[in-house]
Amino acid sequence: MILSLIESCLRGIGGQAGRYLRYGYYKLRLRKCGRGVFIDTGVHLINPSSISLEEGVWIDKNAILIAGALPLKVEKVKRIENINFQGIEGEIYVGAYSHIGLMNVIQGHGGVRLGRYCTTSAGVKIYSLSNDPKRCPTGTLKDPAYIMHPVEMGENVWLGINVTVLGHSIGSNAFVKSHQLVYSDILPGRDDSQVQSESEDQA
Repeated sequence: MILSLIESCLRGIGGQAGRYLRYGYYKLRLRKCGRGVFIDTGVHLINPSSISLEEGVWIDKNAILIAGALPLKVEKVKRIENINFQGIEGEIYVGAYSHIGLMNVIQGHGGVRLGRYCTTSAGVKIYSLSNDPKRCPTGTLKDPAYIMHPVEMGENVWLGINVTVLGHSIGSNAFVKSHQLVYSDILPGRDDSQVQSESEDQA
């Protein structure tokens, strides 16, 4: 409770003072906190001991990073292997000089690993654990089930505004344009030839 109160206070402090105070606090709380890490105002880091931020990482305003073990109340989980995943289940790793954009959500129960020089634009959402629509029909919570699928991103990946990533791997030097849903692996150097817009998916 005391740590929650401290973090709530630190989130709202602007300017250089807030930046230095948050860096000093999270350097003690994160699994790893490299030099020059910039944690902006309004950022929520849930289970920081399972989050690693390398040198020069910038977590922009109001981003939410959710790490840690799967909640005990979640019983029915379908695990999908990601052969490219180099991280650890329950942990979020952000490579050096990467930028996590405004109002991003990174859900790391299944494990999320971002390489160096990655950029996620405003509104990006990355999920390594999500609901299984086949076992949880619309309008009922009688038999909830979840899919756990780790996320691996290579170096110099750029995700456009409001991109949603559901598991899988994105290779180095790939670009995903805005408002896309990533539901399959993207090869290194590719654009978004293997992703589909949410509007197209619903059509």
